Amino acid sequence: MPFDVDGIRAYYHATLPFYDATLADRGDLPFWESIAKRWGAKHILELGCGTGRVTEVLARHADVTAVDLLIELLDRASERAGHGRFVAADLRRFAFRRPFDLIILANDPMAHLTSIADRRSAMHLIREHLAPGGHIVVEGLFRPSDVSSRQIRENFSVEETWRREGEEPIWKVMYRYRTGSSINEVATTVRSWTRAEIDALAQAGLQVESLCGDFDEGPFRDSSNRVVFVAKSVQVT
Repeated sequence: MPFDVDGIRAYYHATLPFYDATLADRGDLPFWESIAKRWGAKHILELGCGTGRVTEVLARHADVTAVDLLIELLDRASERAGHGRFVAADLRRFAFRRPFDLIILANDPMAHLTSIADRRSAMHLIREHLAPGGHIVVEGLFRPSDVSSRQIRENFSVEETWRREGEEPIWKVMYRYRTGSSINEVATTVRSWTRAEIDALAQAGLQVESLCGDFDEGPFRDSSNRVVFVAKSVQVT
């Protein structure tokens, strides 16, 4: 399935009014703060920074370069974490002169790369930007089955429905945002991670050091809804 840049832009334009409210109670920020401090990273690359929720945390501890596809998201991120550098690019095509000792992918920006070829290219590119001894930390989407859920807050709710399409781990996702009497429906297509894809990271010169099922760094299980892994670079022969 080709990378649909226009479709992704349209999706984020539609979800932007609800973006931060939807992510408000994820409970992930203490985890990212601990990652920012764990190895004493001086230069961090954050791919898929969104509105800068995680960027703001990372920028307290290191020099941060934050990348996203949409200017609108970068504008919000720069307001939130003004000390960083903000660059518009997609995951398949970015280039920086310097390597980074920590590369972060929070809230799985890789999900929008639905072809294996694009995902492999992105991971090779990430590996090329990783300094010797550096680490990448990925929060990846993992879905064991179709699922529906609903979040309710004061004057706001979001319902989401995930349906798998075919044998590949590709999902049609429908979001319904309700604010007062107003309802907005937005659909997108994403790809989740598999154990086989994580195991294949060695082909990109990356060795997985830890594999967790959530931000508490507990064990990953086949019933987990996300996978959080840490990898470092290795020599490819």
